[in-house]
Amino acid sequence: MPIRNLPDHLIGRTLIQISDLHVGPVVDDDYMRSVLERVSELKPDILAITGDFMTYHSPADLDKTISHLRDFDGGSMATLAIPGNHDFGHMCADVGLCDRLAEQLSTVGIQLLRNESAVVSGLRVIGVNDLWCPYFNVEQALDDYREDQATVALCHNPDAADREGWNGYRGWILSGHTHGGQCRLPFFQPPLLPVSNRRYVAGEVALNDGRRLYINRGLGYLRRVRFNVRPEITVFTLQRETDAA
Repeated sequence: MPIRNLPDHLIGRTLIQISDLHVGPVVDDDYMRSVLERVSELKPDILAITGDFMTYHSPADLDKTISHLRDFDGGSMATLAIPGNHDFGHMCADVGLCDRLAEQLSTVGIQLLRNESAVVSGLRVIGVNDLWCPYFNVEQALDDYREDQATVALCHNPDAADREGWNGYRGWILSGHTHGGQCRLPFFQPPLLPVSNRRYVAGEVALNDGRRLYINRGLGYLRRVRFNVRPEITVFTLQRETDAA
């Protein structure tokens, strides 16, 4: 992951992204525990979780989510996250649910960023609230952005990259939300893709304006089926942009 102005001491460090855990009645608990164990084994320096922690039906789903996250090791330097649309409940109708999630995540060492940023050893990580839910505000999230500072942005729904408010931001945007389409026939677009921009399926997408979008395929699912779209733990090695060139 080439980043402008990356401090020397962060060159070679790892940033791991996971997304769309969807802890709840559909995703198998043993599967999720094994996946999070694998994340721990990879020993990330920075762990970024790009939303949809759970598929919420009852308070038990929030409790289960925190239980899973309590039992694994996050980033040695920081674990930062953003909410996804499902973290606001059905149809994004429960803002209080996201507040409770943030409070509970803090007890297991995970900071939820909602239109705000945090600095990790010289790397600013910007977290944008979910596009479909209350309080989405890119401009607010970028309040402390400086072009001369190494920066990465987290934004659950990749469609947000097409919205106004980025105001000259140059750098990576890490997203999830799509599950990679979850099922995909070779040479065809996925039939069910919850984005307006049909380019935004999975992997790296060049935005041709100094920004680079990466869409993680997610770990969980809304229906217990995947075809030709494997779950994903993304391991980035940090580089300074000039070094990568």
